[in-house]
Amino acid sequence: MKIPSKVDIKNFFDSDRAILVACIFIALIFWLLVKLSQTFTTTTDFQIKYQLPVGKSFVSSPPNSAKATLKGSGWDLMSYQFSRQVPSIIFEINDVSSQAINSRLLIDKLQQKLPSDIEITDVNQDFIFVQIESETEMKIPVKLKTELKFSPQFQLSDSIRIEPDKIILTGPATEVGSITFWETEVLEIDNLKKSQTVELALKSPSNKEIHLSQEKIIVTVPVEEFTEKSVFVPITIKNAPDSLKTFPERAKLSCIVGLGKYNDVKQTSFELIADLKGIPLNTEKNTIPVSLTRKPDFVRAINYQPKSVEFFFVKTEQDSIQNITPVSDN
Repeated sequence: MKIPSKVDIKNFFDSDRAILVACIFIALIFWLLVKLSQTFTTTTDFQIKYQLPVGKSFVSSPPNSAKATLKGSGWDLMSYQFSRQVPSIIFEINDVSSQAINSRLLIDKLQQKLPSDIEITDVNQDFIFVQIESETEMKIPVKLKTELKFSPQFQLSDSIRIEPDKIILTGPATEVGSITFWETEVLEIDNLKKSQTVELALKSPSNKEIHLSQEKIIVTVPVEEFTEKSVFVPITIKNAPDSLKTFPERAKLSCIVGLGKYNDVKQTSFELIADLKGIPLNTEKNTIPVSLTRKPDFVRAINYQPKSVEFFFVKTEQDSIQNITPVSDN
């Protein structure tokens, strides 16, 4: 690329083209000066802050920002736009349950933050309604929501633990007082085959005036491999005469248990009852149902057979003697 020489540059400024460019530039400057001297309108955002009385809270959050329409010369508006920070206004809220802030008050407050040669002609909030009430604190339980999917042959080895299991809510008394628990986000884990400890977020309050003592909790999910175990459990008879016997006298019981608790499962861990209370003994149907009345809380999928037993009467030696007919001497 050829670099212009000093002679070329001198010839350009001596030509008619240089004069034409200079005229256009001067005309543009004059046009810009005239244009910026005219009146324009624009919009700007501003922040609204509130000072509450001690021990008070909003029932629901009022708007914390609004939009104002500004009017002024092009020079003034351009200067403001380049030099400004987002203006903010502060309202001191009285200790009255309900009150309103009208647009005139908004404009007056905001006008004090702007240069005198810029006028506010409108704001997009006709009224701001404010409701306050006493602020309160309450401790409530955390409700865990889970969607857990285990790998084959794996299950929970114990209850899921959360820390902390309660949180403190702070906010308007009527809102906080109606809340009985606070939910977590859903804990989703697939293909679980080992214990896990994770951080889980609490649900965000829909009312911004309600504040949580913390945003997350720690969840521990204990997992272990499981297997099946079988034991023979005696069937206990209740409300029956001594001469009544049942068959069979025990049942085979199977259950699913984690490997860590396998040796803790014994026949004494369970109780099977056959209760004859209210059952007529002289009926042709001589069977009674067997009920499971005690079991460990760490087993599941319990099954036992039989589900009923037959009962019958056995004559005692005393009954046999009483039934003997005496022999006459004659």
